[in-house]
Amino acid sequence: MNNLNDLLANINRTLIFPPLLSIEEVTLLYNTKRPFRSHKNCHGYMLFRISVARECRRLDENNKTIIAEAASHLWKNSTRQEKRETFSQQFLLFSKRYS
Repeated sequence: MNNLNDLLANINRTLIFPPLLSIEEVTLLYNTKRPFRSHKNCHGYMLFRISVARECRRLDENNKTIIAEAASHLWKNSTRQEKRETFSQQFLLFSKRYS
């Protein structure tokens, strides 16, 4: 993928909303960057970005700048319901992790 518009046209939104991530996957992906000590370190938008990055890699896009722009565009154009599902996924993951 060379172009952000091509990437946005090919992204499958059903694989992003809500983010279908396991506790182990989130912990593994997030621990590579910084400590995962509290629920404040990882929030719904971060889970969303991880899902977008995974979908972009599926489409053979590895440019981090384009992936970040795609995530930002998709987040800005998502509905309240989609965002609510993302944040409910965050609370579900943390309730399982810390119980």
